[in-house]
Amino acid sequence: MSVPGISLEPARLPSSCETLRTEVRAFLAEELAAGRYTPRCDNWLGGFDGEFSRRLAARGWLGMTLPTEYGGHGRTALERYVVTEELLAAGAPVAAHWVGDRQTGPSLLRYGTEEQKQFFMPKLVSGEVFFAIGM
Repeated sequence: MSVPGISLEPARLPSSCETLRTEVRAFLAEELAAGRYTPRCDNWLGGFDGEFSRRLAARGWLGMTLPTEYGGHGRTALERYVVTEELLAAGAPVAAHWVGDRQTGPSLLRYGTEEQKQFFMPKLVSGEVFFAIGM
């Protein structure tokens, strides 16, 4: 976009994020080649696949920004964004862990008791427990 008098340089991701993006794309290519999921545009809502979520967890891609003392990986929001962007772009089935990783985990950190954090967070990060939001 060109605006008179304003010059914007395109944003560049750190090389670590580009490396991570490449890893996620390779993982997704393997998953597709093995027939482990069918891409759909709404898989973030209806693509419930607990096994897929556990394979992501095994790579450290669930609970990425959650603190390590609760089983999280202490990674940056930008790294989490890169993984999420690739999963959504590929139509991957992420509904099994979507709510837990995005809403429940951060809510537990903010409002949960220490006992709840110790019990639920490691299970969320490993893909052993799933959450839903009732409205």
